[in-house]
Amino acid sequence: MSYAFDSGFSLAGGVSSETDSILTEEGTDIYGIEAAYTADSYGVAVAYSDNESSTFWGVNGTYAFDFATLSAGIESEDSGSATAEGFFVGLSFPEVGAGSFDIGMGTTGNFADGDTEYYIYEASYAYPVNDGMTITPGIYIREGSTDQTGFAVKTSFSF
Repeated sequence: MSYAFDSGFSLAGGVSSETDSILTEEGTDIYGIEAAYTADSYGVAVAYSDNESSTFWGVNGTYAFDFATLSAGIESEDSGSATAEGFFVGLSFPEVGAGSFDIGMGTTGNFADGDTEYYIYEASYAYPVNDGMTITPGIYIREGSTDQTGFAVKTSFSF
């Protein structure tokens, strides 16, 4: 559920349970809440969630400059025995040629102090073919015990 106030503030929350044990002692329940504020050129959100074995906090923000939009976020996970953090950062350039160009990087998960951190890097270009169709090719590189490189193409239609 969510509610957007007229002032730019919004609140959202949700609950998720296993299908055979909804909100019971036997099942694992997950709940979360988010508060956000959005203005013309920036926005910020704070979120909290709990899945009975870990709690998570996240802070995300975005700021639109004249030439690009910067987005960033951090997350903290507390499992009771360890704390781990992760982050992401991205830039969107809305007017590059006929389309838009996006780049980003972040951790592949949450990592505790002393852990080897792995990162993922991505780039994409959204090209409007016509008024109702956009093609977005993208590439990513994911670090890990075995590095991965991938390519994807997304086609969007609107009528």
